[in-house]
Amino acid sequence: MKKIISVLWIVTLLTACTALCLAGCSLFKSISVDDAKSNLEAAGYEVTVMTGKEYCATEDANPFIMEFELDHYLYGVKGEDVIHLFFFDSVDHASDNSDHISFSGLKQGQHNKVVYAATKQAKKDAKI
Repeated sequence: MKKIISVLWIVTLLTACTALCLAGCSLFKSISVDDAKSNLEAAGYEVTVMTGKEYCATEDANPFIMEFELDHYLYGVKGEDVIHLFFFDSVDHASDNSDHISFSGLKQGQHNKVVYAATKQAKKDAKI
């Protein structure tokens, strides 16, 4: 009886590890600017994409974000739904800047190198 329980325990553990490994691969994959843009445009958003240098030169730029850390900035709008995506050159720079990025009324978060502020629907439409 103990052998059967031990074998079932091992099988369950190995199955759980396998499922975690297969599902975990998507945790490390970050969305690209082109993917986000095409996802949002397909959902009917008006999308603006800027390089980090272009974004930092705008009047509305966040003063804490350095242009050498930011690869791209994407802004999408469709009616009431809005999304801001900041694509950084590293996860560390994204983490450092995520505390400084703030938009009232929008859900904020980080996914690998991307920091976002968006409505629930816009985040879903961007497939983040």
